[in-house]
Amino acid sequence: MMNEAEKLSRLADLAREGIPADVDAAHDAAERARFVEAVSRGAALRRGGAWGRIEAWLRSLGVWPALAERPRWGLALAGAAALAVALVVLWPARRLDYAVEGAPVAAGGYISAAAGDEARLRFTDGTTVALSPGSALRVAEVEATGARMLLEHGRASLRVTPRPRARWSVEAGPFAVLVTGTAFDVSWTRGDGTLRVDLHEGSVTVRGPLAPDGLPLRAGQRLVARMHEGDVQISSADAASAAAPAQGGPSSAQAAQPGAAQPGTAQPGGDDRAAGSGDAVEPGAEGDAGSARAEGSRAEGSPGGAPADGAAADGAAAADGAAAAPSWAKRVAAGDFRSVLAEAEQRGLGGVLERGSLDDLVALADAARYARRGDVAQRALTATRKRFPGTSHGKAAAFLLGRMVDDGGSPGAALAWYDAYLAESPGGPFAAEALGRKMVAVERTSGRAAARPIAELYLKRHPRGAHAPVARDLVKP
Repeated sequence: MMNEAEKLSRLADLAREGIPADVDAAHDAAERARFVEAVSRGAALRRGGAWGRIEAWLRSLGVWPALAERPRWGLALAGAAALAVALVVLWPARRLDYAVEGAPVAAGGYISAAAGDEARLRFTDGTTVALSPGSALRVAEVEATGARMLLEHGRASLRVTPRPRARWSVEAGPFAVLVTGTAFDVSWTRGDGTLRVDLHEGSVTVRGPLAPDGLPLRAGQRLVARMHEGDVQISSADAASAAAPAQGGPSSAQAAQPGAAQPGTAQPGGDDRAAGSGDAVEPGAEGDAGSARAEGSRAEGSPGGAPADGAAADGAAAADGAAAAPSWAKRVAAGDFRSVLAEAEQRGLGGVLERGSLDDLVALADAARYARRGDVAQRALTATRKRFPGTSHGKAAAFLLGRMVDDGGSPGAALAWYDAYLAESPGGPFAAEALGRKMVAVERTSGRAAARPIAELYLKRHPRGAHAPVARDLVKP
């Protein structure tokens, strides 16, 4: 089979062979006129198909208007060039193929490595997948841009060749690792529902029940997700190998992209309980004198950080240790959620909520959300809105509270929070999701007719948003 270069070379040979050596001027003029007439007659058809794209390309190069004036040789060469471009530009991209070494390929692309041998997949773009002994993987889909693979159990090491528009994914249980070009290891233990991803090069995004928004990983990081415990942890692969793994879930710098965003002041509906925030902040209800100091570093709108009366001695005694310990935000970014929650409870949760810095309230809310401590998350978000209403984090708390209530099965109560966020941050980072979730919540509580105007607004503002398919369905007559 000829490759692309050989095809183009053969096309040029055919063009030269098809041009007679003795073409007189009259015949040349007649053929040129016939060609131009045919072009004009089929213009509408060409513009809607492949020839239309060739014509547009020739016009962009300034070639098309001059074709009618070219001599026969020039016309033939221009035609050959157009056909050559068509071969390269319009020829459908070839689907990738792969070969397997060390194991047979069963029906449906199922590959199982023997207990003592590694199996290896080699794709035609250079991507390789090494399947550890005793592991099993299924190649579900293969396209020109990549492949979708299902890791049934065990471990696979991938080196994905970076290419424009590359799309690769590895699914393991309820999780999916989305890739463009990178090197990483992924393992899945079906018995205890544990996923582990070690990223060596590039970046990936991991999605699943414990990370519905997706968790991006950077080179050198490790993600461990435990379905049975409802726990996700992101840490440095080197640190995780040298010490006990950090307790907790996804990184808040990553997992907490939600909380790190925009807008909010007013408490929607004036009833926090309806929105799931509960009796969020009861000053002093759970604290002690030692918790009166402002926690962590100062941030946007954060209060002063001097220890409260009666706590100076305790604060001074802890100062040396605290100086060496990473901040809550850094610990959340490293996936150490549980230590943040433990320290907040040790200091007195009520005092932290009433007097902690904005940085620490945001970190506490993020840690609680990803450690499945919804009660603490709601209280921290409510305190953020109450104490720092003009900040981006204070405004974003409205959306996060609405989403928590919505996901908890109360779409009606979530509507007030979504409205509050959209009023305070119409162009904020969660504006599309807030409007889309509002649309779905209205449909569930009030029907399609009530949701249709919201769907029309969503399509106007976010025509390519994640909720666009639902919106388009709602606007159908």
